[in-house]
Amino acid sequence: MHSGFIKALQSFLLIFSMLFSRIGVLIEYPAVKAVEALHEKTGGYVFGITEPFDTFDGDYDRLHMLGTDWIRSEIPYPFTASGQLSDGYLAFKQSCASFAARGIKVLGITPVPRYFFAFGGFDPVAPENYQKTKDVAVFLCNDLRDVIGGLQVANELNLTETFGYPLGSEEDCVLFTGLQLEALYDIKGDLIVGYNTSSTGERFHKLMAPYYKYCDYVGTDMYYSGIALDYTSRIRKIHRITKLPVLLLEVGYKGAGAPKTDAERLAILQSYGYDSEASARADIENFAAKLPANFQMHLRMGSEDPADWGDLLFDTHRGHFYREISGKLYKKCAHTPDGQAAYFRDLLPKLLRLKCLAGIMVFRYKDARECWFCGFPDCPHETSFGLVDANGCEKPAYYAVQEVVAAYRSAA
Repeated sequence: MHSGFIKALQSFLLIFSMLFSRIGVLIEYPAVKAVEALHEKTGGYVFGITEPFDTFDGDYDRLHMLGTDWIRSEIPYPFTASGQLSDGYLAFKQSCASFAARGIKVLGITPVPRYFFAFGGFDPVAPENYQKTKDVAVFLCNDLRDVIGGLQVANELNLTETFGYPLGSEEDCVLFTGLQLEALYDIKGDLIVGYNTSSTGERFHKLMAPYYKYCDYVGTDMYYSGIALDYTSRIRKIHRITKLPVLLLEVGYKGAGAPKTDAERLAILQSYGYDSEASARADIENFAAKLPANFQMHLRMGSEDPADWGDLLFDTHRGHFYREISGKLYKKCAHTPDGQAAYFRDLLPKLLRLKCLAGIMVFRYKDARECWFCGFPDCPHETSFGLVDANGCEKPAYYAVQEVVAAYRSAA
């Protein structure tokens, strides 16, 4: 009797397992088909690096050895105030041609809203300017199509106070994105075209629903210090919302950084001539004027009212001001070169099993010499992500990524 029950239970579990497996295949089938459609245009799984062109050292062979065949970078606003092509744009186009000649595809990030205001001289979501906004996207597509592999319309516009500035709302940022996606749809040819968010961006994606039909992919940029579930659950959610193949366009881990002591924080304040955060807050405009220009710009982007800058500086952007990483972020891998490598070895194979994920781009190739956000050279938040250091020497993370990509391709 006991033996019969065990056999019956085993049979039931076997049938249940087979049924669950078939259900899983049916559930994942749409994701698989969406990814296959994208891979027909990209030539396979997208492995790449996100890197500003002006920091790349020209070592194309080392990119090939890494196993990456894409690079993602921002496109400068193409026109000057007089309507001529800008020097920055012309240099970008030349760089694209250099990558293309070596078999590396470029995913170009079109300019974010503030550049339309600053260099174009117009509000890109004012109804009278809709066509001008579309014209910029169309120009970029037509002018670059022979030297790039795709376009990403703007960048992380769900972050309205940074990349979405000065539009001010997700609705306006969605309109800005959608106008360009619609304009690109009929002319993109073989280029892949889409948009991205920072992290899950659930509300932004839902607002983007009218424009999914113009997209080949949806992108996301994610940085988590925890388990792989932090990524996989969010990536699957993005796919469930959009039904589009997902590209993880930025994933990285800081290779340096630690909490500061109270004495170290005080020494930083004293270097500005203040003995406490309270005294700095009481004289915030003069205090802020002593910060690097990038930090001052981001304080103004956060609020035009100096009364808010104390909270922005010592609460919202505290880690940047003190150039520290909070102790609470330490979970599995330390913020060291070896910890960074361990992070990639642990995470990337798990991401590669996601059926809805069509590609991964690591942020970034080379350590930055200063933080793009705050301007401090010793800020670990944006200076230690590289797979090679600021002098161009490979870090352990370079070999970790190389091993994972090689193993995936040999098994494919």
